[in-house]
Amino acid sequence: ALAFDALAPANAGGLLPDLAADLPASILYTSGTTGIPKGVVLTHANFLANAESVLKFGLSRPDDNFLVLLPLHHSFAFMADFLVPLLSGARTTYPESLKAPDLLAAMQETGVTVLVGVPQLYAMLHRGLLEQVKRRPAPARAAFRFLLAASGRLLPLVGERAGRLLFPQVHRRFGGRLRILASGGAKLDPAVAADFRRLGFQVLEGYGLTETAPVVSFNPPEHPILESVGRPLPGVEVRIAAPDGDGVGEILVRGPNVMAGYYRNPEATAEAIRDGWLHTGDLGYLDAGNYLYITGRAKEVVVLPSGKNIYPEEVEAHYQQSVYIEEICVVGVEAGDGPATESLRALVLPDFEYLKAQRLSSAREAIRWDMENYSRLLPPFKRVTGFSLVKEPFPRTRLGKIQRHRVQELYRDLLAAPPSAEPAAPADDPLLGRPGADRILDLLRQRAQGRPVRLDDNLELDLGIDSLGRLELVVALEEMFGIELPDEAGSEVFTVRELLTRVLEVAESGGPPAATRRDPWEAILNTPPDEADAARLAAGTSRQARIFTWCFRMLCWLLFTTLCRLRVRGRDRVPAGSPFILAANHAAYVDAFVIAAALSFREVTRLHYVGFQTFFQHPLLDWFARNVRVIPIDMDAYLARALRTAAHVLRQGKALCVFPEGARSIDGTIKPFKKGTGILALAAKVLLVPTHLGGTFDVWPRGQRWPRPAPIRVTFGEPVSVDELLRDPAAVGADDPERVMAALRARVAALAGPIDAGAPLA
Repeated sequence: ALAFDALAPANAGGLLPDLAADLPASILYTSGTTGIPKGVVLTHANFLANAESVLKFGLSRPDDNFLVLLPLHHSFAFMADFLVPLLSGARTTYPESLKAPDLLAAMQETGVTVLVGVPQLYAMLHRGLLEQVKRRPAPARAAFRFLLAASGRLLPLVGERAGRLLFPQVHRRFGGRLRILASGGAKLDPAVAADFRRLGFQVLEGYGLTETAPVVSFNPPEHPILESVGRPLPGVEVRIAAPDGDGVGEILVRGPNVMAGYYRNPEATAEAIRDGWLHTGDLGYLDAGNYLYITGRAKEVVVLPSGKNIYPEEVEAHYQQSVYIEEICVVGVEAGDGPATESLRALVLPDFEYLKAQRLSSAREAIRWDMENYSRLLPPFKRVTGFSLVKEPFPRTRLGKIQRHRVQELYRDLLAAPPSAEPAAPADDPLLGRPGADRILDLLRQRAQGRPVRLDDNLELDLGIDSLGRLELVVALEEMFGIELPDEAGSEVFTVRELLTRVLEVAESGGPPAATRRDPWEAILNTPPDEADAARLAAGTSRQARIFTWCFRMLCWLLFTTLCRLRVRGRDRVPAGSPFILAANHAAYVDAFVIAAALSFREVTRLHYVGFQTFFQHPLLDWFARNVRVIPIDMDAYLARALRTAAHVLRQGKALCVFPEGARSIDGTIKPFKKGTGILALAAKVLLVPTHLGGTFDVWPRGQRWPRPAPIRVTFGEPVSVDELLRDPAAVGADDPERVMAALRARVAALAGPIDAGAPLA
C-alpha cells in the first residue's frame, strides 16, 4: 500500500486542498417533471451530512459490495453508489455494460450484496423472473406459487430468511450474496417489492430530491414497510403542510442536507425555501410511526368536476398490473370551462413483445378488456374514461419519472396532428424496390383510407386495421399475388415492414400474380372447412353427442329453473327448420348455458355455438366443446377458419349462436356489436333472431369469482332478415355489416323487460 502523501513532491504540500464546508461541491441542473431547469447548488456540508445520516441508518457495512448501475453525476447515484460505500469502506462493482448477461456475470463474479436502482430496473427483473417461471412445466409453476405464498406467510416471523431457504436457485442467479435491493427516484410497485421480499431479498425504498443531497427518508432495514418511503433520516426533519382530512399535504423538509439554493435564481430559491423549510412540491402524509407515504406531486394532481383529487401515479400503478401494458400515463383532460373540469384519460404503450408471443394482433381489444377488469376494482371517480395507444416509451427523467409536461404535449399531438409521411431510410430501399412492394403499399393506403403508410407503421395503431381488416387484407394479398398464406399470417405480422417481408418472400418463391381478384369475404366464406374442422362438425352429430347434448340440456334446465327461476318469452319465434343466427347480448359466463336451457332439445341439437378457442384448450374441455358443437374462434390466429366453418354450418341448414359484443359486458349494458356476424349474415342470407338475456349479469358479473342465484329471463325476438335490418332507422355505420349489426343491437336492447316477466320454463 502507498500513502498519498508519499507520492507528492516534498515541497508540494497536501494533495487535497482545505475547503470550507459551505463551499459549493456541485451544481446539478434538474428539470424534473415540470420542465423548468434550475441549477441546484449543493455544498460539501450537504453531501457529508446526508452520507452520515444514511450510514447511521445502517444501510452499508464494510463487507458490502455495491453494483453501480446509475450515472454518478446524478445525486442519488453519487450518494448511494459512491459516497456511502466510500465512507463505510465497502466495495463497488461496475459492470461491463447494462445488458442483463453482463449484470448477472458481474454479480456472480464479485459477490454483489447491495443493488441500488430505480423502480423500472426492479420491474424489469421481476418481469424476467416471472417469464422464466411461466416457461416451466405446470407442476413447477404450481410449486413456485405455493412456496412464494408460504414465504409470504413466514415473513412476519422470520423475515427474508425463509425466502433465501426456499428459493436458493434465484439467489444463485444473482450471485448468492445479494441481500438488499434499494430503490429510489420514483414509486416502487408494491407488488414487485412484495414478491422480492418473498423471494428472500430485503427491499428498502427511500425518498429524496436533488435539493436534499438527495435522501430525505429511507426504510430502516430492521423494520421496512411496503408502500412507505420510510422514516426521515437522523438529523432530517419532515412535516406536512396544511394536511387535508386524510392527513395529506405538501411535504416540507429541513436539515443540514438541504441545498444552499438555486444557482443565480434568488426568486426560485425564496419560493422553495421559506422559514428554513424546503417546500418539495410533493404530497404525502406521516403515519403514527413517523413513516412517510408519497401520494403524488402537487402540480400533477388531477382535479375532477366533483372536487375529487386524483394522484396519477396511484392510478397508473393499478392499471400497470395488466400484462399487456408496458407503460401507462394518466392525464387530466380539460372539458373546456376551467382547470377543475377534467376527466381521466390514459396513454398506453402496449407490451408488443408479449402480445406477439401470445399471437395477439389486436392490442386495443386486449388492453380494453384488461383495463375494464381493473377499473371494476377502483372507485368510479378514479377510473379512466378512455385511452389512446402510443408506440414510443414516455419521456422520463434519469431516475425514471414520467415527464408529464412533455407527455401532455404528446397527447395533444396524438389527437390533433395527422401522421405525416416520412421518407424511407436508405436501409429500406431494397425492400421498397422489390417487385410487388408498391402494389402492397397501394392496397394498404386503400385500407387505411388514404392515410400515409410508412414501413414502421403498426397495422392496428397507425393504419386502423383490426382483426377482420387483417383477414380481408390477407385474402386480398393472396388474390393479388396468386399465393396462399397460412391462416395465422395476419396475427404474426404487426408492422408494414413485417407484412411486406412476409408476403414478398412467399410471392417470390411461388407463382405469378393473379389476373383477377374476388371479394375477400366471398373467397373466405365459400371455401369449405378443412378435414379437421369437418371431422369436428361430424363428431357433433354422432349418437354420443346427441346423448351428451340431452344430458347437458337437462342439467342446464334443472339448474336455471331451480336456482334462477328461469323465465322464457318468445320461444315459438325460433325458426323450426331453416338456418338462422341467434344473436344475444353477452353479460356472463353462463349465457350459453342459459340459452341451452331455454330452447327445446330438438332446437339445441341444431345449434352450434361460436366460442373463444382459449376456453377449450384442455383435452376434457375440447371433448365437451365437440359434443355440444362449439366452433372455436381465435380473433387473431384462426379467424378465417372459424368463419369458414360457421358459413358451412349455415349452408347445411343448421343454426348458429353468437354473442356479437365479442366479450362479456363489464357493467351489464349492451356494448356495440362487432361486424363479423353481419358479414356472415350478409353472405349466407339467413334470418337473425335477436335474443335478450336478462339477469345473467347479476348471476356472474365479470370479476366475481363464483356465480350466485338470481332471476333470469330469456326473450327471443321476431326473426329478421338482413334486408329488413338495413332499412331500419337504427342502421348506422361505415358499411353494410356495421349497419346490420347496429340495427340488430337496437332490436336486442328493445327486448329488455322485467326479469320475472314471461312464462316459467316447462
